[in-house]
Amino acid sequence: MAISYWRRRDRYYRLLGNRCTQCNSEYYPPAYLCRRCGSESLVDVEMPTTGQILTYTILREVMSGFEGQQPIVIGIVQLDNGVKVLGQIVDTPLDALKIGCRVRLVFRKIRDESNVGQIYYGYKFTALC
Repeated sequence: MAISYWRRRDRYYRLLGNRCTQCNSEYYPPAYLCRRCGSESLVDVEMPTTGQILTYTILREVMSGFEGQQPIVIGIVQLDNGVKVLGQIVDTPLDALKIGCRVRLVFRKIRDESNVGQIYYGYKFTALC
């Protein structure tokens, strides 16, 4: 698993998506074919690092390995370019969260495989409200 993770690390670290060169539609995660015009001509583009919360949920029971992050807030964030992404919202008191809050992208630890010493990092969001 670690090899495929590291091969795609730009997509996790920089929120790298793609844009259609024909109609300028942007996608994250990257698409292989433009869903708007059908073009195969897509180029990598870095997504904006700010947006707003469209909706969110609070997970009070979490999967094995994520107990230290509980409760986990998962939200759908609309980035400033209109692309919607799913991400964890961190470093924000639960009572301060509101739909419509501005967020910014942050780089955080996702999890680790303590038996092999592998640590996985990726994007999360922090609310600015």
